[in-house]
Amino acid sequence: MRDDSASYFDSQEFIEILDMYENMLSDGSSVYFDSMDIANIAEYYSMNGQLDKSDSAIEYGLQLHPSDSDILISKANNLLRRGLKDEARVLTESITDPDNQELLYLKGEIELAFDRLDEADAYFTQAVQMSDDDPGMLNDIIVKYMDNRNYDLCQKWLDMALLLSPDSRNFIELQADLFFDTDQADTAIEWYNHLLDEFAYDTYYWEQLGRIYYEKNDFAQARECFEFIEAIDPDNKSARMMKASCIFNMESWDEAFRIYKELLEDDKTSYTLLYYCGRCQYEMMQYDIAYDYFMDALAMLMLDPDVPQEMYVELYYYLAESSHKTGKSQQAQSFLHQGLALDPNDEDLKKLAQHILPDKETDLLTDNNLQ
Repeated sequence: MRDDSASYFDSQEFIEILDMYENMLSDGSSVYFDSMDIANIAEYYSMNGQLDKSDSAIEYGLQLHPSDSDILISKANNLLRRGLKDEARVLTESITDPDNQELLYLKGEIELAFDRLDEADAYFTQAVQMSDDDPGMLNDIIVKYMDNRNYDLCQKWLDMALLLSPDSRNFIELQADLFFDTDQADTAIEWYNHLLDEFAYDTYYWEQLGRIYYEKNDFAQARECFEFIEAIDPDNKSARMMKASCIFNMESWDEAFRIYKELLEDDKTSYTLLYYCGRCQYEMMQYDIAYDYFMDALAMLMLDPDVPQEMYVELYYYLAESSHKTGKSQQAQSFLHQGLALDPNDEDLKKLAQHILPDKETDLLTDNNLQ
């Protein structure tokens, strides 16, 4: 699901208000702002991950407008975003504004955070009724349920939204995304294709189709989707990377290598690209070249503390294999031992051990696995 947050915050009106507020902070003056303006400034900062700035705007706003509902709602929103759901609930319960749809929506969010689905849905229903079925409010609720993986409730609200606005591109896209997220691949394909009939140059729909075909192992179809993205947006490196992955899985090693190598020119420290360059060369039996790429990939891996162990195990396997294929027995055994030290039960490494370790070591390895 993509984030289409272009809205009031992109308008010239809001940009001027934000500039006025930030200029006030920089020159130390005091300027009067409407309470809704302050609430919008706080929400803007919060949406952009600048919660401290949002808090400061809220505190300034409360100096101008003590106990204002909209500003207090922004404050409760920030508490919830920080995971302080109890504090957020206490604050919302202190706000007396029964006709405020944003307050009802926030109460629904808080109940959802407590996993109280019935209560959340009741608040959301009240908020939508009070908004006269506002499409923006419906969108927010659907997205909230989708993000929370409450897919049944998400579908319930999508059914309602599509009944009210059957031609809404936004709701049709959300329905396609829901089919995608719930692994209803064939139905998702139909809905994305329906969108592409009218919006043929939207790369998001092509990307979603490509991902579906890729997960279905239909690499030829997936490749076509990513090629469409490249035609629309030639600088889209993510699409080019996915296209290379399709070609790699189709075992067109030379073509895949050319793309990986080209991408590597712009990202020389990418251990992923180095690894796949090595894999392509390995599959083409260019073991010396493959070995160099794998060694460079290993050097880059070691700079990233968050690399999962499985990646090291796989890389040690190919380093051992490449060394073995080029007659470097000692190196091959060393890499094999390093891989087995990380995962003694890896089947590929154990099979390789049968070929490159001395008989005594192989027997010992087998005995250890039997114990």
